[in-house]
Amino acid sequence: MSKRRHGFGGLAFFGTPLGIVFSTVLIDLIGFGIVIPLVPLYAEKFGASVIQIGILTGSYALMQLIFAPIWGRVSDRYGRRPVILGSLIGTSVAWLMFGFAGALWMLFFARILDGISGASYAAAQAYVADITTDKERVRGMGLIGAAFGLGFIIGPGIGALFALIDPRAPFIVAAAAAMGNFCLAWKRLPETRPRGSRVGASESRWSALGSAVTSRAIGPLIWISFLGSLGFVGMESVFALYGSRQFGFGLAQTGLVFVFIGVFAAIVQGGLVHRLTDRVGEWPILRTGLWLTSAALILMGLVSNVWALFPVLILLALGSGLVFPTISALVSQRTPDAAQGGTLGVLASAGGLARLIAPIGATVLFQVVGISSPLIIGGLLFAVCGVMATSKLVRVAPAG
Repeated sequence: MSKRRHGFGGLAFFGTPLGIVFSTVLIDLIGFGIVIPLVPLYAEKFGASVIQIGILTGSYALMQLIFAPIWGRVSDRYGRRPVILGSLIGTSVAWLMFGFAGALWMLFFARILDGISGASYAAAQAYVADITTDKERVRGMGLIGAAFGLGFIIGPGIGALFALIDPRAPFIVAAAAAMGNFCLAWKRLPETRPRGSRVGASESRWSALGSAVTSRAIGPLIWISFLGSLGFVGMESVFALYGSRQFGFGLAQTGLVFVFIGVFAAIVQGGLVHRLTDRVGEWPILRTGLWLTSAALILMGLVSNVWALFPVLILLALGSGLVFPTISALVSQRTPDAAQGGTLGVLASAGGLARLIAPIGATVLFQVVGISSPLIIGGLLFAVCGVMATSKLVRVAPAG
């Protein structure tokens, strides 16, 4: 499929390939958003300790770390469509297993399966890269980020509501959402890569990983993504426990906080970030987002009044909403068309490694150092990224 300009507004947008990918990711993330606030509390019912909860969350990330480059390169060679469709089936099965688990080991098995399936995110990003021009890239990646934000808006609310009916109900709904997403994608998602393409297939996965992280063009961006994800995921991993200890939040309140963050993140990623990058460029926006997120995480760890928390959450949504789609767009712009899936798979692996380390590290800090320590350390990590993004050597790199 050749690249062409896409209409981004109105109902006609949902008939475009980019609109189809947006709706596909949105429905998938509704299912994911349903369970994010529930997993720690659900695992505690099986006797899981705080550290075991961190390992449970990290098991998902470990599979993403391993499989994101694999699925990215498979999508380069065999097409984006089969990778995306296969991931939806795996996700549906995983959430059914999670909801009907009878022991803690079954929760781990389900999370591992979902991590393998969810590693197809690189293929979705590569799909966007296939169908957008360089000028549209930031907005395309921003729309994928907005789908994440909207998933967090709708998903936690559904999760909190159905959990009041039955503890297993949210996971059944998540599985049904993934299967419905599969049916939608089967009918409406066209392929963008010729089947059997062998461009770039001679380079091994580990060689591709090494080339990417040491490249002057994209290596610094991957490191910024890794450190930023480490700080952000650490916050996500302990927030349900932090909110319970610090503010007395229950299941419904935790879900509403994620809805609150999702509303503002979706506004930023879907409608604001591309306008700002068009005016001032990607690097100033990236730096601003890094510093805002740093300040928000540190302040979140210091506030003690629940009403003071919500302005900080707005700041967090604004900052993180500027950071992550901009990084994806910059990496994509600096990558040859034939290697989009593989390179974005490496970027996804950086996030996967962060999601592996952060939950375990954050829960250990939470339990040993103090409940605010994962948030403050996360803010310091974003400050390091902000310093990196100001370096001329990072911002000015060869295009190859």
